[in-house]
Amino acid sequence: MQARRLLPTLASALAAAAVLTGCGTTPAHPDQTVARPDVSAPDMVPATTPPPTTPPTSAAPSPQCLAPGVTLSVGEVDAAMGLRAVGITLRNCGAATYTVQGYPDVDVLDADRRVLDVTVLDGTSNVAMIERYDAPPKRVTVRPGGTAVAVLVWRNLTTDAATVAKGAYVSVAPAGGQARHVLALDVDPGNTGRLAVSPWTAP
Repeated sequence: MQARRLLPTLASALAAAAVLTGCGTTPAHPDQTVARPDVSAPDMVPATTPPPTTPPTSAAPSPQCLAPGVTLSVGEVDAAMGLRAVGITLRNCGAATYTVQGYPDVDVLDADRRVLDVTVLDGTSNVAMIERYDAPPKRVTVRPGGTAVAVLVWRNLTTDAATVAKGAYVSVAPAGGQARHVLALDVDPGNTGRLAVSPWTAP
Protein backbone atom coordinates (compact mmCIF):
# COMPACT_ATOMS: atom_id res chain seq x y z
CA MET A 1 0.00 0.00 0.00
CA GLN A 2 1.39 3.43 -0.89
CA ALA A 3 0.66 4.83 2.58
CA ARG A 4 2.92 2.19 4.12
CA ARG A 5 5.70 2.82 1.59
CA LEU A 6 5.65 6.44 2.72
CA LEU A 7 6.38 5.54 6.36
CA PRO A 8 10.20 5.00 6.26
CA THR A 9 10.77 8.41 4.67
CA LEU A 10 8.25 10.05 6.97
CA ALA A 11 9.79 8.42 10.06
CA SER A 12 13.26 9.69 9.15
CA ALA A 13 12.00 13.22 8.49
CA LEU A 14 10.01 13.21 11.72
CA ALA A 15 13.00 12.06 13.79
CA ALA A 16 15.12 14.85 12.32
CA ALA A 17 12.42 17.43 13.05
CA ALA A 18 12.20 16.27 16.68
CA VAL A 19 15.94 16.74 17.16
CA LEU A 20 15.93 20.19 15.55
CA THR A 21 13.09 21.43 17.72
CA GLY A 22 14.68 20.30 20.96
CA CYS A 23 13.13 17.89 22.39
CA GLY A 24 -18.40 24.02 20.28
CA THR A 25 -18.73 21.49 17.53
CA THR A 26 -20.68 21.59 14.22
CA PRO A 27 -22.13 18.80 12.06
CA ALA A 28 -19.59 16.99 9.92
CA HIS A 29 -19.65 17.34 6.14
CA PRO A 30 -22.09 15.22 4.11
CA ASP A 31 -21.10 13.01 1.19
CA GLN A 32 -18.51 11.00 3.05
CA THR A 33 -17.10 7.52 3.08
CA VAL A 34 -15.42 5.77 5.97
CA ALA A 35 -12.17 3.86 5.70
CA ARG A 36 -10.55 1.99 8.55
CA PRO A 37 -7.12 0.38 8.95
CA ASP A 38 -6.67 -3.08 7.46
CA VAL A 39 -7.49 -6.00 9.75
CA SER A 40 -4.70 -8.57 10.17
CA ALA A 41 -5.33 -11.98 8.64
CA PRO A 42 -6.50 -14.70 11.08
CA ASP A 43 -4.09 -17.39 12.28
CA MET A 44 -3.90 -20.60 10.28
CA VAL A 45 -6.42 -23.27 11.36
CA PRO A 46 -4.64 -26.40 12.71
CA ALA A 47 -4.86 -29.45 10.43
CA THR A 48 -6.84 -31.36 13.07
CA THR A 49 -9.54 -28.69 13.16
CA PRO A 50 -12.28 -28.75 10.49
CA PRO A 51 -12.13 -25.67 8.25
CA PRO A 52 -14.81 -23.02 8.74
CA THR A 53 -17.93 -23.48 6.65
CA THR A 54 -18.00 -19.83 5.54
CA PRO A 55 -15.06 -17.69 4.45
CA PRO A 56 -14.06 -14.76 6.69
CA THR A 57 -15.21 -11.34 5.59
CA SER A 58 -13.21 -8.15 5.75
CA ALA A 59 -14.21 -5.57 8.36
CA ALA A 60 -12.52 -2.80 6.39
CA PRO A 61 -14.19 -1.94 3.07
CA SER A 62 -12.05 -0.26 0.45
CA PRO A 63 -12.50 3.50 0.11
CA GLN A 64 -15.00 4.48 -2.57
CA CYS A 65 -13.84 6.26 -5.69
CA LEU A 66 -15.39 9.69 -5.27
CA ALA A 67 -15.53 12.60 -7.69
CA PRO A 68 -13.29 13.81 -9.22
CA GLY A 69 -12.01 10.21 -9.37
CA VAL A 70 -9.80 9.76 -6.31
CA THR A 71 -9.60 7.84 -3.06
CA LEU A 72 -7.87 9.06 0.09
CA SER A 73 -6.28 7.05 2.89
CA VAL A 74 -4.09 7.61 5.95
CA GLY A 75 -1.12 5.60 7.16
CA GLU A 76 0.09 4.85 10.66
CA VAL A 77 0.97 7.67 13.05
CA ASP A 78 4.69 8.21 13.68
CA ALA A 79 5.58 9.83 16.99
CA ALA A 80 8.79 11.34 18.36
CA MET A 81 9.20 13.53 21.45
CA GLY A 82 5.56 14.65 21.43
CA LEU A 83 5.49 15.32 17.68
CA ARG A 84 2.97 13.32 15.64
CA ALA A 85 2.91 12.84 11.88
CA VAL A 86 0.75 10.74 9.56
CA GLY A 87 0.88 10.33 5.80
CA ILE A 88 -2.17 11.05 3.62
CA THR A 89 -2.25 9.26 0.26
CA LEU A 90 -4.36 10.35 -2.72
CA ARG A 91 -4.85 7.63 -5.35
CA ASN A 92 -6.23 8.29 -8.82
CA CYS A 93 -8.96 5.65 -9.18
CA GLY A 94 -10.43 7.20 -12.31
CA ALA A 95 -9.71 6.74 -16.00
CA ALA A 96 -8.29 10.21 -16.66
CA THR A 97 -5.21 12.06 -15.46
CA TYR A 98 -5.88 14.06 -12.27
CA THR A 99 -4.03 17.22 -11.30
CA VAL A 100 -3.79 18.50 -7.74
CA GLN A 101 -2.07 21.59 -6.37
CA GLY A 102 -2.02 23.07 -2.89
CA TYR A 103 -3.01 21.59 0.44
CA PRO A 104 -5.52 18.91 1.47
CA ASP A 105 -8.65 20.32 3.16
CA VAL A 106 -8.73 18.67 6.60
CA ASP A 107 -11.17 18.74 9.53
CA VAL A 108 -10.78 16.81 12.79
CA LEU A 109 -13.91 14.97 13.99
CA ASP A 110 -14.83 13.52 17.37
CA ALA A 111 -16.16 10.00 17.97
CA ASP A 112 -19.65 11.19 16.89
CA ARG A 113 -18.15 12.59 13.66
CA ARG A 114 -18.74 16.18 14.62
CA VAL A 115 -16.14 18.81 13.72
CA LEU A 116 -13.85 19.77 16.60
CA ASP A 117 -12.73 23.32 17.27
CA VAL A 118 -9.23 22.59 16.02
CA THR A 119 -7.34 24.66 13.44
CA VAL A 120 -5.53 22.91 10.58
CA LEU A 121 -2.87 25.24 9.17
CA ASP A 122 -1.29 25.11 5.72
CA GLY A 123 2.42 24.31 6.00
CA THR A 124 4.10 21.91 8.42
CA SER A 125 6.45 24.68 9.62
CA ASN A 126 3.50 26.01 11.65
CA VAL A 127 4.08 23.02 13.95
CA ALA A 128 7.58 21.71 13.17
CA MET A 129 10.24 22.07 10.49
CA ILE A 130 10.13 18.88 8.39
CA GLU A 131 12.34 19.64 5.40
CA ARG A 132 11.04 16.87 3.14
CA TYR A 133 7.48 18.23 3.36
CA ASP A 134 8.03 21.95 3.88
CA ALA A 135 8.41 22.99 0.23
CA PRO A 136 5.94 25.41 -1.44
CA PRO A 137 2.94 23.87 -3.23
CA LYS A 138 3.55 22.60 -6.75
CA ARG A 139 1.26 21.18 -9.42
CA VAL A 140 1.23 17.37 -9.20
CA THR A 141 -0.07 15.31 -12.12
CA VAL A 142 -1.39 11.90 -11.08
CA ARG A 143 -1.98 9.29 -13.77
CA PRO A 144 -4.68 6.60 -13.35
CA GLY A 145 -3.51 4.27 -10.60
CA GLY A 146 -0.87 6.76 -9.44
CA THR A 147 -0.62 8.60 -6.14
CA ALA A 148 0.22 11.90 -4.47
CA VAL A 149 1.09 12.29 -0.80
CA ALA A 150 0.84 14.84 2.02
CA VAL A 151 1.63 14.81 5.74
CA LEU A 152 -0.51 15.89 8.71
CA VAL A 153 1.44 16.90 11.83
CA TRP A 154 0.63 18.01 15.37
CA ARG A 155 2.10 18.16 18.86
CA ASN A 156 0.66 16.34 21.84
CA LEU A 157 0.87 19.02 24.53
CA THR A 158 -1.51 19.19 27.50
CA THR A 159 -1.38 21.97 30.07
CA ASP A 160 -5.09 21.98 30.98
CA ALA A 161 -6.90 18.64 31.07
CA ALA A 162 -10.28 20.41 30.91
CA THR A 163 -9.65 21.64 27.35
CA VAL A 164 -8.10 18.58 25.74
CA ALA A 165 -9.30 17.85 22.18
CA LYS A 166 -9.53 14.20 21.16
CA GLY A 167 -10.20 13.33 17.54
CA ALA A 168 -11.35 9.93 16.29
CA TYR A 169 -11.63 10.73 12.57
CA VAL A 170 -10.37 13.19 10.00
CA SER A 171 -12.51 14.48 7.13
CA VAL A 172 -10.27 15.06 4.12
CA ALA A 173 -10.81 16.47 0.63
CA PRO A 174 -8.11 16.82 -2.04
CA ALA A 175 -8.95 20.54 -2.09
CA GLY A 176 -11.67 22.84 -0.81
CA GLY A 177 -15.09 22.20 -2.34
CA GLN A 178 -14.36 18.62 -3.43
CA ALA A 179 -15.90 15.40 -2.11
CA ARG A 180 -14.67 14.43 1.34
CA HIS A 181 -13.51 11.13 2.81
CA VAL A 182 -13.97 10.36 6.52
CA LEU A 183 -10.99 8.33 7.72
CA ALA A 184 -10.54 6.72 11.14
CA LEU A 185 -7.57 8.35 12.88
CA ASP A 186 -6.74 9.02 16.53
CA VAL A 187 -5.70 12.67 16.83
CA ASP A 188 -4.40 13.92 20.19
CA PRO A 189 -3.29 17.55 19.97
CA GLY A 190 -3.92 18.05 23.70
CA ASN A 191 -4.94 21.67 24.13
CA THR A 192 -2.67 23.15 21.47
CA GLY A 193 -5.76 23.53 19.29
CA ARG A 194 -3.90 23.18 16.02
CA LEU A 195 -2.44 20.83 13.43
CA ALA A 196 -0.62 21.53 10.17
CA VAL A 197 -0.63 19.85 6.78
CA SER A 198 1.92 19.80 3.98
CA PRO A 199 1.09 20.44 0.31
CA TRP A 200 0.50 17.53 -2.04
CA THR A 201 3.71 16.16 -3.52
CA ALA A 202 4.74 13.28 -5.75
CA PRO A 203 5.66 10.19 -3.67
